[in-house]
Amino acid sequence: MRTAFLLLGAQRSGTSVTSHMLSKFGIDFGDSKNFLQADHNPIFFELKWINQYNDRLLRHLGYKYIDPVLPTEADYDKPQLIEMSRELPTLIQYEWPDASKIGIKDPRISLTFPIWQQALSAQGYSLKIIFVFRHPGDFLRSNQRLFQNWTGWDETRHLHFWLRLTLAALYFTRDYPICFVNYDDMMADPLAVAQRFAETFDFDEAQVNPAAAVVDRAQHHHKQFAPTGHALIDHYYDRLCSHQLSGADYLSYRRWCANPDQQTEVNLRSLA
Repeated sequence: MRTAFLLLGAQRSGTSVTSHMLSKFGIDFGDSKNFLQADHNPIFFELKWINQYNDRLLRHLGYKYIDPVLPTEADYDKPQLIEMSRELPTLIQYEWPDASKIGIKDPRISLTFPIWQQALSAQGYSLKIIFVFRHPGDFLRSNQRLFQNWTGWDETRHLHFWLRLTLAALYFTRDYPICFVNYDDMMADPLAVAQRFAETFDFDEAQVNPAAAVVDRAQHHHKQFAPTGHALIDHYYDRLCSHQLSGADYLSYRRWCANPDQQTEVNLRSLA
């Protein structure tokens, strides 16, 4: 049985360092020559073709990745998307012809998961979901600093981008066991996180220390533990930390977004 480890969650949440840790346990993230290059991360672990493929999927839905798209499985039943989905098994086989344990990292998969689930399952992969998250206030500062040229993006829009990717990932993977990784916990005690990976996924215990050693605490630039001040975001983050979020929360958020005249940051009763 082959295994695919999917790293999901919002960008700027620690998915790169989590991927680096997993690579020490023998997870193959593809040809490193084809990783996206980013000055802010020593190794990005994100394949260019996967970004491009997911962007094409989203364009067929009529959106860009940074648009407020909130898809469901039914959206991927369109003929153009079904046709595109037939390409994916070949792309996966080309990238990983012999690997028994592969890793796939791209925050877009939080939105395009149904296509990947179908393709990987059809090729005999067992799916393991790793959801990486951090405080939305930390995400806000990191995302703002990296993407200063996102014209028209105020604080609220950045935070809802975090929320959209978070809820979508949990909605689409609702039928799978999820391994949650809190970036702040990883920075505080990388050895404990590496040990948990070994125990959860039956990895080689001898690799726990090398996996923990990849964590550079100097990369933990943004630390916030106080609420963001955005009631809706803080509401969902509290539920995330207590593992109370579910697919129903995503559907509630979709309904909330579809009724702009009724939206307020403090009107949470219908979403709880």
